[in-house]
Order: sequence, then C-alpha cells, then structure tokens
Amino acid sequence: MAKRRKILSVLVVLALGSIAFTVGTTDVARKSIQFDLRKIGESIYQARSRTGKWPEHIADLEGTEYLSMPYRKNMLEKGSFVILWQQDLNTDPSQNRNRILAYDNGSLFSRVGWIWACRGDLSIERIRSEDLRSLR
Repeated sequence: MAKRRKILSVLVVLALGSIAFTVGTTDVARKSIQFDLRKIGESIYQARSRTGKWPEHIADLEGTEYLSMPYRKNMLEKGSFVILWQQDLNTDPSQNRNRILAYDNGSLFSRVGWIWACRGDLSIERIRSEDLRSLR
C-alpha cells in the first residue's frame, strides 16, 4: 500500500510539473506572437507616416521598426504572419478598431484554430477561424 502511494505521489508531481511547464511555455509563445503582431501593426502606421501612403508589400515596410529586427522579413515572406494590405484605413488608429491589420498564420496556436490578430487600433486579440475566412 505504501509503495502504491509513493508511485501515485510521483505521478501526481510529474503531472503537475508537466502542466506547469506547458502553461509557462504556452504563455511565452502567446506573448511572442502578440509582440510581433503589435510591431507589425505599428510598422504599418510608421510606413504610412513616412511615405504618405499605406504599404502594399513587405518591401514597403523597409526602414520600420519591425523589419529592423532580425529574421522578421523572412517570417513575413514565409507567411508566419499575414498582413492584410488595406488602403482605406484612417490615419487615426482608434478609428480602425474593427479592421484587422495582421494575423498569426504560422504558430501551433493558429493550426488548432487559436488565431491571434492585430486590429487597426493596435489591440491584439484572438479571432475565430470563421472571421478570418471572411477576410480573405
């Protein structure tokens, strides 16, 4: 009986440790995705401010904060993050609350339907797969 309790205790500790590790890892991944999306959104407004027109291609983001970070251009080219190249945004981000600027397309989260998006007011939130399909 004592041996069974010991084995059960070890299994409980291992299970709790695994859960804690998964939650911690998931939180870091989510925050990383949200960071990238916010920087992409900010860079869209930076490009608009610099040139006077909304960016239409990845190359139009050259010189912005996002593309100055290592590996970010490659992530956009590979489709890890998708930018919706909108040309009719308001220059005041608060007026673009209902618009999506970019979304996560390359993470494990997105593969299971948890899609993070940057809205036009630079807020980051999870959107439903159905909402994303209506944007394409």
